[in-house]
Amino acid sequence: SLEAGEEECAQLAARFDQKSIGRLAADLILVWLEPGKVLSVSGKFEAEAVQTCVITLDPVEAALKEEINLVFARDAEESADIVDPEDAEPLEGDIIDLGELVAEELSLALDPYPRRPGIDPSSIDLGPGASLISEEEAEKGSERANPFEVLAALKPKR
Repeated sequence: SLEAGEEECAQLAARFDQKSIGRLAADLILVWLEPGKVLSVSGKFEAEAVQTCVITLDPVEAALKEEINLVFARDAEESADIVDPEDAEPLEGDIIDLGELVAEELSLALDPYPRRPGIDPSSIDLGPGASLISEEEAEKGSERANPFEVLAALKPKR
């Protein structure tokens, strides 16, 4: 079991450019699949973060609960019968920094484009000629006819 202290949470928030990280705790299980060569790290972590809305710059709270399933291998090619060499992380030396491993997994779990719930795209002033569209409108936009099809009619036929 690992739990980040207040200072560590502040450092992680600065590192990942977040307003704050209020809590980060992990429970991990380490098992040698092949002694000294292939190590499985599995478990879960929970975190509470405050991110910045990419549209309004308001704070957005995030509660994360994620699974961790990683395999580390020394000479992964030799252990191909146990683990796919493509899926294995390199195992170098005798130490794995589990705190750094959890921090990396946290960075992957954070929403890269957090948005405040309930944002009305039409109420946001982005400047002249600019506006936000909904996901449905964006999908419809890709279904529009190709504007160059008109030019195809003008092309001489052979």
